[in-house]
Amino acid sequence: MADSVEESDIEDFLDNASRALRSTYHTVLKASPGAAIFGRDMMFDVPFLADWNKIGDYRQRQTDRNRA
Repeated sequence: MADSVEESDIEDFLDNASRALRSTYHTVLKASPGAAIFGRDMMFDVPFLADWNKIGDYRQRQTDRNRA
């Protein structure tokens, strides 16, 4: 199996895995990491505006709830 793997196969796999990670919905962010970073959805060309204060408050509430 290892003899049949080419460098381009590895590059394709890493590209696809990276895109999958960046486009997966994150419950804390209420968006995908890619949308939060790049300001647009990773699958569709629609803008995403993050409310970082709201996200921070939500994360703090989750942390407080987990400590209780």
